[in-house]
Amino acid sequence: MGYELYLSYSGRKTYETCPEKYRLAYILKDKTRGDPRGSFLGSIIGKVFEWFYTRKAWATTDPVATSVSYIDEATQLVFRHEKFNPDQDPAFCTILRHDLHKYVPEGIETIRNHNLLSPQSRTETDLTVEYTSSKHNTTLKLGGRSDFLHGNTENDIYLMDGKASKHRDKYIDAEQLIWYANLYFIKYHIAPIKLGFIFWCFPEDPIKWISYNNNDMRKSLDHTFEIANKIKLAQFEPTPSAECHICNFKDKCDVGSKHLAKHKIETRINPVHSLFEIENV
Repeated sequence: MGYELYLSYSGRKTYETCPEKYRLAYILKDKTRGDPRGSFLGSIIGKVFEWFYTRKAWATTDPVATSVSYIDEATQLVFRHEKFNPDQDPAFCTILRHDLHKYVPEGIETIRNHNLLSPQSRTETDLTVEYTSSKHNTTLKLGGRSDFLHGNTENDIYLMDGKASKHRDKYIDAEQLIWYANLYFIKYHIAPIKLGFIFWCFPEDPIKWISYNNNDMRKSLDHTFEIANKIKLAQFEPTPSAECHICNFKDKCDVGSKHLAKHKIETRINPVHSLFEIENV
């Protein structure tokens, strides 16, 4: 029996945030997108550290210099993929280059200091699997790709995700790692012994481990199938929230537009004075 739906963690998260956003992005495949520059640092530094392992930069005479030498190639790769012309914003490119030359060497020190080089170290591991839930009578294809796997043997793997945001804890989501842990368990029949985030921009405190157990894995998997059933039933009611401000589809969603318009009016009202006194914008 083939799978009935493909679902990635980002797809599940999108549906949780707003079913209508999921419909636009994953059903209609609307390509509307925001400014991609906010993701460049993470994409480029992620590629550099991927090559640190796959190209065995760690085995060279100077791993830091070797890794730094990857920056320009990784930058060009990401720019081409995103169809970004660096001549359009040279100031941004200067800042980006400065950050990369700062955080790549510090990232190598993080790898050294936290023993993130092991016989089982792997990057960009495809964990995509098919899984059937007898409870929900559904087979799903569950997608995911882990940033890093480490461990001394196949039985003591720890799974890690790299983050390059300059807001250390703002965008982390333990459920993302539990999703990967489920996929790893389904694929290899053993659960990672540890889950963690690596913060490349915070070398003074770069690792955050996430505690989890079998019950967390079961709850996450069950929640995934519940969402998949709602998707199959075409339940795509918009759920306006503060997330509408950063939604790529805010100009295409009447409910979201009304929510933003109402919120804009409310935030301009001075609660200290009359409800009808509008503050200057």
